[in-house]
Amino acid sequence: MKLILESWRGYLTEFLETPITKLRVFDFDDTLTHNVAKIKVVNTKTGEIKTLDSQQEFDAYEETEGEKLDYSEFGKVPEGTKPIEKIIKIFRNMVEHPDKDRKVMIITARMAAAESEIEDYLESLGIDIGAVEIVGTEGKSKSPYIKKELESFPTVDSLIMFDDSEKNLTDVREMMEEDFPNIKVELRQPKIEDGEVKVSVFKD
Repeated sequence: MKLILESWRGYLTEFLETPITKLRVFDFDDTLTHNVAKIKVVNTKTGEIKTLDSQQEFDAYEETEGEKLDYSEFGKVPEGTKPIEKIIKIFRNMVEHPDKDRKVMIITARMAAAESEIEDYLESLGIDIGAVEIVGTEGKSKSPYIKKELESFPTVDSLIMFDDSEKNLTDVREMMEEDFPNIKVELRQPKIEDGEVKVSVFKD
């Protein structure tokens, strides 16, 4: 942890020396890695539990009285979690890019408690993430977090986001059009089709 804090302080120092003009944002589950954790829907009256087995099911879920969402499986990165190599390569290239005019983030719907586990997992792949900020939103919309970053770095003129969730990408697009119309935006939605990972430009 001390090493991570020292790396982050060094990165902040570089911020002061080089204006940040590029923000790069990645999701974790089903973007950087194949997700094996499940969101549970618990009936608080009967105790009945069902699971949301895909991002599409989660996006379509509408909160019902007497139900609560259980994200407990997202508090850690389970053993056996496999990287999506095509996206990991893109992520690695952005993290290791020699230019210091960019900030790379992971914004995940996981619990904040999983942030250190994600750090450990990515470092186990040989990626130096000392300058990468990881934020767990605990299932909340990601657009307010991106908005906060852009307000913190008014020199940013380019945003690229990788996320498998149509809802997340739609929320961010709407926020960018309303609040930051002059920033170039590229939204990418990774999908697995016929066993092949495709990183399509998002079109809603």
